[in-house]
Amino acid sequence: MVRTPRFAAEDFVEAAIGLVAEGGPSAATMASIARAVGAPTGSLYHRFDSRAAVMGAMWAALLDELAGILAPPLAAGQPARAALALADWAAARPRPARALLLADLDTVLDAPPEGDTAAAIDAAEARIEAAFDACAARLRIAAEDAAARNRLRFLVIDAPVAALRPALKAGRMPGPGERRLIEELVTLLPTSPGIEEDAA
Repeated sequence: MVRTPRFAAEDFVEAAIGLVAEGGPSAATMASIARAVGAPTGSLYHRFDSRAAVMGAMWAALLDELAGILAPPLAAGQPARAALALADWAAARPRPARALLLADLDTVLDAPPEGDTAAAIDAAEARIEAAFDACAARLRIAAEDAAARNRLRFLVIDAPVAALRPALKAGRMPGPGERRLIEELVTLLPTSPGIEEDAA
């Protein structure tokens, strides 16, 4: 009879997300991650050979989740829906949102990601970039129009994140106030010819 592993890699990744969300990257040590799962530290080292490895896997998982939120509406030429989807995700999943939106890769990782982790991070980032390119094409923003492309990114990601951060930093779930602010921001976004967006 095959013995099923008691602790999966995903369990440790979820624990790392929770620790980073509650206490910042420094709260996620190998010992604290194992303790949060209720596992011996050796079980964690059996899945990940270093803190950089588990934190890299955490970052890859968060970016993949973000790509899943942003890429479909962006690729469809609906940037307002993408920005509002980001707001709704932060409200529904505040711990992953805090871990991703209040930190950055340099503060999370002890060393540059390698191997499969680096590939997963690159793939998630590339998916988001490709979706922005598709959105810009739908909006008829020229590839060489850097100012318009930067404005699109600012209104879809940077400005909504800035609106969400105070609540996330305070440990609050983003609510109607933050969403209304983002609804106002997205009125500044261009719309795709022939595509109607419902920002409500």
